[in-house]
Amino acid sequence: MSTTEDTKSRRSRRAEPIDKRTAKNGKVTWTFQLDVGTKPDGSRDRQRFTYDTQTEARREYRRISSEVAAGTYVHLLTLTVDEACEEWLTGRRFRRGVSAANTRNHLKPARRYFGARKLSSLTKADVDKLVDWMLTAGRVNQRAKVDPESLSSRVCAFVALHTDGVSARAIQAQFPGQDIHTRLSALLKAGRVRRVSRGVYAVADTADGSQPRGVKPVTVRSTLTALSMMVQSYVDQGRLPRNVVALAERPADEIDDRDDDEDTDDPKAWTVAEVQRFRTAAQAHRLYAAWLMSTYGMRRSEVLGMRWTRFSDTALKVRRGRVAVGTETEENLPKSRRSRRDLPPPAELAAALRSLKKVQRAECLALGIPWSDDRLIVVDEAGAPLRPERYTDEFHKIAKAAGLRRIQLKGLRNTSVSLMLALGIPAHIVAAWHGHDPSMSLSVYSVVQGEDLAAAGTAAFGS
Repeated sequence: MSTTEDTKSRRSRRAEPIDKRTAKNGKVTWTFQLDVGTKPDGSRDRQRFTYDTQTEARREYRRISSEVAAGTYVHLLTLTVDEACEEWLTGRRFRRGVSAANTRNHLKPARRYFGARKLSSLTKADVDKLVDWMLTAGRVNQRAKVDPESLSSRVCAFVALHTDGVSARAIQAQFPGQDIHTRLSALLKAGRVRRVSRGVYAVADTADGSQPRGVKPVTVRSTLTALSMMVQSYVDQGRLPRNVVALAERPADEIDDRDDDEDTDDPKAWTVAEVQRFRTAAQAHRLYAAWLMSTYGMRRSEVLGMRWTRFSDTALKVRRGRVAVGTETEENLPKSRRSRRDLPPPAELAAALRSLKKVQRAECLALGIPWSDDRLIVVDEAGAPLRPERYTDEFHKIAKAAGLRRIQLKGLRNTSVSLMLALGIPAHIVAAWHGHDPSMSLSVYSVVQGEDLAAAGTAAFGS
């Protein structure tokens, strides 16, 4: 290089306002200041940038100054993950309180794991570590809150007396009249007992519950979805360069390859015969009409939010829903626009609703309570609305008394979708009845029964 070229190069380097700094501990850094825009009050936004090497400082100075000149520079976000989540949640306009509560709960694992980490410093590797942590140790330990006098604790203590395990039948005999199946399920999830074999339980290996446990993949996916929505909002605002959460791979559900039929202990839906047995068992129940609405595929929130003013022999108008939000119950708009619909009630349902209305009128008269058609349909004898949890508990009591396989209440919705599709009703009509997208009917709610497979196999070649 000639002397003239060397002089020009040195002048160019000196023109870049990069300073060398030496800390008291001897650490050397390279820093520069640059105007990156204007603040909300109109003053210039001058920021300082510091790097470990002179080469990196030069490269970043040229990149940042070029982006500022082109108007494409992204201001570094200084919020922590926790602060960013709170700011995003505060700015959201949720239509339903339960949606806000669910989104906040989905973000809890990320807020707990990252804590005070700067959101702008997160990488795909960090998100992958969050996924691994949730799958292996992300479950919150509730053992410290256990009441020793509760039914769960007494069941656990009884199981602990049998080192080789004890059958569910023996546990039920020890606690007659109690819903032992629900207690055992809860104890399994809490890690307090373990299943030795089918129907046989023993106390967990770690009595203090200190062993870390993970959550299911579906929980991880919910957290990543909420976290990705939050990060994407800052990307859209120009406060982050990219959404690293969207780059992380979502964990898939585990596939059970066991040869036994243990997975039938937790079915998603009933067969035609089973749902008919439930309907027969529910006929003697005061809220038989409500159980019919549930078997016809209406959501729990829709059944509990239905008022007499929205019922006629020609239409059940789904306009509101009642859901549990923490310890409170909230009445709000339907889950989606598709959920707002008018359902022509089948004759048996219309008759059951008219009968329930007569019963409730008589109850009001006996209690001296004025009648109003604007009251909710699902209320107790005193006219008080039923809590969603109580409605679910009543469902399980009826199903258990009928000797039916245990399914979740929302399994009635799966059952309704599956039965309609099996009858050859077009998917778009099934979806319209249930208030969701046709793709949901086929991919989420539809459950293929054994007899459906048998019929398909027989019809294939007419055998």
